[in-house]
Amino acid sequence: MADGFDDHPFIMPLMHLTRSRNATLIPALRFWALPILTCLLILANIIWIGLDSEHMTAIAAAMIVLAGIPHGTLDVEIAALRFGQASFAGRALIVAIYGTCALSMVLLWFQLPSLALISFLVISVVHFSLDWRGRSEPFLALMVGWALVALPALSHPQAVASIFEVLTGNEGGGIIAALLACSSIPAALGSIVFAHWSYLHGDKKIAVDVATCLIAALFLPPLIAFAIFFCGLHSPRHMADAMRETGMIAPPKKAMIILIVFALSIGLGVLLFVAHDPLSIEEGVIRAAFVLISTLTVPHFLLEQFASRHSR
Repeated sequence: MADGFDDHPFIMPLMHLTRSRNATLIPALRFWALPILTCLLILANIIWIGLDSEHMTAIAAAMIVLAGIPHGTLDVEIAALRFGQASFAGRALIVAIYGTCALSMVLLWFQLPSLALISFLVISVVHFSLDWRGRSEPFLALMVGWALVALPALSHPQAVASIFEVLTGNEGGGIIAALLACSSIPAALGSIVFAHWSYLHGDKKIAVDVATCLIAALFLPPLIAFAIFFCGLHSPRHMADAMRETGMIAPPKKAMIILIVFALSIGLGVLLFVAHDPLSIEEGVIRAAFVLISTLTVPHFLLEQFASRHSR
């Protein structure tokens, strides 16, 4: 009866129409979801609720942490696969190197916070530029990574300066923010060229994503604009790549690894929150979020660089 039901002259066209609509709807959602969300946030910021408060900034920082940690939770497994270090000793060595890099970044934040901030900004520019490399010129992709980091300092100078001063604990953060703002214009122009180039070469999704991120950086508070890119594009892309690369690991084991690393990372974030000088809760969350993300980004970035060279 099931076969007869499926062959019904009414049911078959209906099923075909449903599949066709789904096949059209899902790519459309992927294409337009981020631009629509960005526009709604901009409208909300203008006519409904202000998103530039310290409270909302702290919430955005927490969201960045929660969305950012998972895509690095499989780094040790990926390194073990790429470098042929699947033994217990090999994995232990990878964990030791990973932990040393992370600890070095934590110490740098506590001893030389201005240098730590500058280092994190430079690494972020290069790291984020890798998301846009594909068929494009590496220089143009670098401009996009640069604009994502620098443009908020031009459009929201006081907000970025305040965040950087919380991170550095002195007025040096404001100076770094001002220098970053000065460097943003050529980066933004290069990003526009990149978006136009992508559109002309048939990569309309990339062109729209770049334009969306630039608009967010111009019209939304800094950390909310950054969350558009980081939570909406960067982390999901890298998480999907990590899941594919570790496809040979059994799902229960993979889930356990992700949960353990995620819990350890959150634990480190809590320690960072209580370890610094007394700040307001919002400032403490912002500082702990930046330090934690940078601490996890440095070994993640180095793994990405060395692994890509090793595979050549």
